[in-house]
Parts: sequence; structure tokens; C-alpha cells
Amino acid sequence: MTSVVVCVLELTIAASIAVLLIGLLRTALRRIAGARTAYALWLMLPISTLTVLLPTSPHPLAPVEMVPTLTEGNDSSANQLIALAVWAAGAIIMLAIAVARQRAFVRSLGNLSQLPNGAYRSANAIEPMVIGALRPRVVLPADFETRYTRDERALVLAHEQAHVRRGDALTNALATAWLCLSWFNPLMHWAIGWFRFDQELACDALVLAATGTARRRYADALLKTQLAADSVGTAVPAGCHWQSTHPLTQRIAALKRPLPGMAQRWFGTALVLTFISTGCYAAWAVRPDLQPAGLDADRTIPAQVTQALLTLPAARELALEPVGQLFRSAPVRKSQPRRCKLSRTKDRTTS
Repeated sequence: MTSVVVCVLELTIAASIAVLLIGLLRTALRRIAGARTAYALWLMLPISTLTVLLPTSPHPLAPVEMVPTLTEGNDSSANQLIALAVWAAGAIIMLAIAVARQRAFVRSLGNLSQLPNGAYRSANAIEPMVIGALRPRVVLPADFETRYTRDERALVLAHEQAHVRRGDALTNALATAWLCLSWFNPLMHWAIGWFRFDQELACDALVLAATGTARRRYADALLKTQLAADSVGTAVPAGCHWQSTHPLTQRIAALKRPLPGMAQRWFGTALVLTFISTGCYAAWAVRPDLQPAGLDADRTIPAQVTQALLTLPAARELALEPVGQLFRSAPVRKSQPRRCKLSRTKDRTTS
């Protein structure tokens, strides 16, 4: 039971650190290398979190048994059992609510009639969207031809088909399942909104890169979709839809930025790989089960970070080992206990 509690805590800490890093880097990376590269930064969250589950290396960090503070006494075991029960109950309840909402939304679309272009039309749909994680389908509203112009219709279809090719509906379903498991972590509730927004910006950039100069028509299509969706106030629970939970001004402002060149994209890709690698190594190295054997004073996060840094080749070349040996080889002077003056006089008399 203790191992399960520790595993959940490790995964939560790793995911929280990844979310904070992504939140700090996503906007700057979007300006440097574009929206598609910034969206790829979200790979840090699952990769760095799952890195915690990797087996530890016996060298140079010697894994030791966890300090048995969590299992001492019946009270601690009961508290762990209660915590696990609350976490599991919350995850099951949230997953059941998400599935029920998704099914209710799909039923509300009514009968879907397939169009010659492969999309589906729904009389109850308010905006273009993609539904279905395993079998994604593009669903268009009944007034699709009258609401949008011919060029706008082409842009909307290109956007939704980009979602289908990239598998964004399945990705959103997995993100929703992750959120259900991390229901107690407020950072994950914020992250799901940031993630969906970056996903839409990445699809916008992909369409604009393929169609060339169509920013004004693209912005007009966004405005029409947003106004129609705001009049009803519904959203796709786990699909892909044009209505953004962020202000429309942010998405239109992103359309005004020039698309990055090849050099910028390669540079951004290198930055993303560097950030992900660093985050994965940090999540793996600062694990509690990588504590060095020794005194309890060494079983702390700073000691674990120090041990992790010493595994790097550059750190081992520093003069840390000679300094440590110098302190270990220095003679330790034992201080004699001070005695009173009467005791010293008595010793001289006796001698």
C-alpha cells in the first residue's frame, strides 16, 4: 500500500513540475518557433511523468529502502487506505461524469447525414467540430453553406481535417482521462485549458502554412463561429471544436504573427528536445527511492539533487572528490572536558 501512495505522490509532483515549466515556456516558445513547436512542448507532461516509473540504476546512486515512516502503526495504514479510497472514488466519479457528458452531447446532435466531402451534417450542431476518439468524424452545422463563404468553408474544412489527421480527438480523450486521475491537482485543471488552446493554435498555423495568405478570411470564420457558439453556450466535452475557451482576441492576435521559417522551427525543435530531456532527467533523478545510503540527514531533496548532479560527467571532473577526501582525512581533535580548579589541584597533590 505504501508503494502505491508513494507512486501517486511521485507522479503528481512530476506532473505538477512539468505543467509549471510548460506554462512558463509555451508563450515564449510560440513567439520564437511558432504555435506548432509550442504545442509539441506538451509532450513533456506525459514523458517526464512516466519517466518516474522507470527502474533506477544501481550506480552511482545506490537505491535504499524507503524510510518506514508511512507504515508505522495502524493509524498510518488506515490513513493511507482512506487516501487511496478517496483518490480512486474521485477518479471514478469524474470519469463517469466525463463519459456521460460525452454520450449526452453525441446524442444531442441527432441523426448525422454524410456529405459528399466525407463530413457529416447535423441539424443540432452549432459549430464545426470533430467527434469520436477512435473513429473521428467532422460534423458541420446545418447552415454551414449560408453562414460561411466559399473560401471560409474551405478553411474550416481544412482546419477540422487537420484535427483528424493529427489524431487530436484521441489526444483530447486521453487528456480527459489523465485529468480524471489527477482530479485533486488544480494545476491539471488549468493545464487542460492551456493544452486545448495551444492545440487550436497549432492547427491554425498548419492551415495557414498550407493555404498561404488567408488570415483575414480565417479570422472572419473564427468570428462567425465564436458568435454562434456564444449564443448557445455549449462546447464539445472531449472533441475538437472551433470555439475557444480563451478570449477570441488572443487567437486572432496569434494569426497576425508571421509564420516561422525553417531555421526557427529547427531551433525550436532543439529547444523542445532539450527541455523535455532535462525535465525527464530531473523527474527521474530526484526520486525518493534514489536516496543514498547513509544517515537520515542525507535523505533530503537537496542531498538527492546533489547526488543526481554528481552523475553528470562535467560535475565529476570538478574538484569535489579531492575536497571531500581532504575533509575526511583531516584529523579530528577530541575536546577534553573542562574540569574545575579544585579537581586539577587534587590531581597534582595525588601525583
